[in-house]
Amino acid sequence: MRILPVIILAILIAGKATAQQQITFNRSTGSGSLSVGALIGPSLMIEKAPDSLLPELQNYLNKLRSGWHYGFETEYFFNSYFGVGVQFSSFNTHRNADSIAIEFFSRMYYINLSSKMTIYTLSPMAYGRLPLVNNKLMVTAGIGPAWLFYRNIGKTVSDSALLKGSSPGLSTSLRVSYEVIPNLSVGLQGSYIHAFLKEFTRDDGTTQQVIKLEKANYQNISRIDFSFCLFYTFR
Repeated sequence: MRILPVIILAILIAGKATAQQQITFNRSTGSGSLSVGALIGPSLMIEKAPDSLLPELQNYLNKLRSGWHYGFETEYFFNSYFGVGVQFSSFNTHRNADSIAIEFFSRMYYINLSSKMTIYTLSPMAYGRLPLVNNKLMVTAGIGPAWLFYRNIGKTVSDSALLKGSSPGLSTSLRVSYEVIPNLSVGLQGSYIHAFLKEFTRDDGTTQQVIKLEKANYQNISRIDFSFCLFYTFR
């Protein structure tokens, strides 16, 4: 995903160049605008289960990587090309597995597993935008720091526990949108959120235990989001 920040940088540069060329022809591009939007779509976590795990567990964890998300964005553009905003998203995935076979000391055990994971992300963003087709078609790129809040309710046989933690990260996005009626736009967006969980708290309802991970065992909670989005602009 290293190519995404490069694409974002290119759009920022292109937007600046276009703004310099068009400012003498269209004075209205200097007016500000506020947009609010909602997003929803499928997601995929980057990290795969280690090959060292038993095939049954590896398959279970790999299926847990895929999920869905919803989110909201508020954007303020100082002109047609540059703006700032705030982005919030919630990634959700849930898997149940009955009677996973595990061999231990030549004996076969069957266990039930359940995991319900949610990751909230809050990001202040800087945006660059390239207007096309009489300002109806917009290509918008964003980048900014992020803070992720991790929650995972896990169950094994009769035991259950809540694993929770937080981590700083980086959020990037690239969106293509079209104004279908005045002030209302629909679009498609791809986002990449990069973060590693370095510690978490295990809460079984009775006691809480803080578990710090070794660097080699940091949990990669980075993911890709593909979104359908709807935006309304106040001018």
